Amino acid sequence: MNSELATTFLGIELKSPVIAGSCPLTIEPEMVRQLACAGVGAIVLPSILQEQILYATIRSVDPEHAIERSGYQPLQDRYNGGVDNYLAAIRQLKLCEQIPIFASISGSSVEHWIDYAKEIQAAGADALQLSWPPIISLPEESSDQVEQHFVDTVRRLCENISIPVAVKLHKRFTNLASIAKKLQNAGADGLILFTHLPEWDVHIDQMRWTIRWELSPVHSLGGTLEGIVHARAGELDISIAASGGVRSAEDAIKAMIAGANAVMVTSEIYREGPEVVHKMIDGISRFLDNSPYKSLLDFLQARPNVEFGPLRMMQLEYSDPLTHINDYVDPTPVASFETGDCYGHKA
Repeated sequence: MNSELATTFLGIELKSPVIAGSCPLTIEPEMVRQLACAGVGAIVLPSILQEQILYATIRSVDPEHAIERSGYQPLQDRYNGGVDNYLAAIRQLKLCEQIPIFASISGSSVEHWIDYAKEIQAAGADALQLSWPPIISLPEESSDQVEQHFVDTVRRLCENISIPVAVKLHKRFTNLASIAKKLQNAGADGLILFTHLPEWDVHIDQMRWTIRWELSPVHSLGGTLEGIVHARAGELDISIAASGGVRSAEDAIKAMIAGANAVMVTSEIYREGPEVVHKMIDGISRFLDNSPYKSLLDFLQARPNVEFGPLRMMQLEYSDPLTHINDYVDPTPVASFETGDCYGHKA
């Protein structure tokens, strides 16, 4: 392991700070091999969905109504391999690769998948990512109640498995520092900021809303940096991984200055293939060679703390840039019509 680029995330030492984020590509053995060769510090498997786990449980006792009662759809298995194959994939990847393998579950009702989380641990996963889906809540439920249910879910998960748990948050919290601190106290070992959310739209003719999944926009790093700084305001003592908008070594360095221990890359792997990981790691290495820091860990220890100042000063930090410009930057990119193969290589 090149100690210059080594970092620690969830208490696990990684050979580099670049992690391949959760997506269907990361369960493909050949893709994982290529990512490992490119230098990723770890990979995160695509999330197993709560509906899939619930369906597998109900199917054994009520096969006729299992789909209806669980919300499961067979196409979900194409995304992540399905409940049974998922565990087998963990075992296979652990045999073939030397990098840490993180599993992932997407769900909000821990009682439906706590036993499966234990099976993931038994299969050899090095850590577990919990993705909390943003659900539509009843108006009678206060934000405090929704957050408390979330925290209780994380606490119960951490009490039932011994591998590290990373919680993937979305941006829709009034006080990120508060929820981050609560999750730390509940036993979470790390945070992933942020969940990639779909794009909502409305069909005018059909009078219904719909969602579609897209790659992260090319100018989306700013929201991730802001969230990391806000979360760190609670003096966290847990790992943070930046997720969303990290496209280059410069982006990764910015995210780590903001407070991340590692960065997750997904959309750029689809755009450029595994080679983008090698480029990012090479860029981080060259940055360190031209800096006063002997290693990445030295660099991380030197980054600034998040400090509170007078309210008026914090407001000025937001409003000053607005009042000192005459021209506004248009970040709209030129549309790309490039395609690639199933492993993310450009055609």
